[in-house]
Amino acid sequence: MRYNWINAEEFSFNSFLLLDRWIIEMICRDYREWTEYEQSLGAALAYNPAVAWYFVQRSPESKAYVEQIIAAAAKGLSAEEVRRAEVFVLQAMETSVVYAYPEIMNRNCNYIYDWDKKHLLDLADFRDALVLDVGSGTGRLAFAAAEQARRVYASEPTDRLREYIRDKIKRENVSNVKVLDGTADSLPYEDNTFDIVMSGHVVGDHYDLELAELTRVVKNGGVIIDCIGDDDHKRKPDDELLRRGFEVFYHVSKSGGDIYTYRKKITK
Repeated sequence: MRYNWINAEEFSFNSFLLLDRWIIEMICRDYREWTEYEQSLGAALAYNPAVAWYFVQRSPESKAYVEQIIAAAAKGLSAEEVRRAEVFVLQAMETSVVYAYPEIMNRNCNYIYDWDKKHLLDLADFRDALVLDVGSGTGRLAFAAAEQARRVYASEPTDRLREYIRDKIKRENVSNVKVLDGTADSLPYEDNTFDIVMSGHVVGDHYDLELAELTRVVKNGGVIIDCIGDDDHKRKPDDELLRRGFEVFYHVSKSGGDIYTYRKKITK
């Protein structure tokens, strides 16, 4: 699915030098059956040795694959042909490339700019709560919760996004948001720490692992919230979350999307 979050022709292939290990690994792991993508990536890396070097150094588990697709790349490509390959890869990976440019992410991702914070704050009592935001991104949920919460921990595995949140904290003099690393299935927090654990556009790759980790760090009697942003997508409720006992809430976004948010009180 193309989201049109970026126009790849406006971006340098060097954008990949700004991305983290987990993204580089995903780029080299999850699309091997897509022939046009693999050929384009091989060509782009073959003619961008600094980026190829970075891929191997940043994600050593991808080394053999990178070497393989570079070796298979066409020889003697023109500058125009190389650029077409770069643009193809940049556009195909737009949902990752945009992480390197948080301001563009805020401006171009409708799930951020069309979202109303009331869709989060209506789901739980955030007053004086200790809150964890998993996969915080540019801080959509974290800064909304911080208006009422005692403290919010923004857990984000992407360095450029962590730095963006830290800069916003400093720029806006926010005193109760703390930024740390961490993924949904590996959070750097003690058991039974938080009153509220929330996320959006995060849970769904490995439900059992992710929800087990979110449950581990929430207190007995605490709440887990899944609160996606408002986009124009037509969707159905998440059967996996419903099967695991989550309540579901529905609204139509400004752009006509079907938006479902979820909440579950945890008893241990």
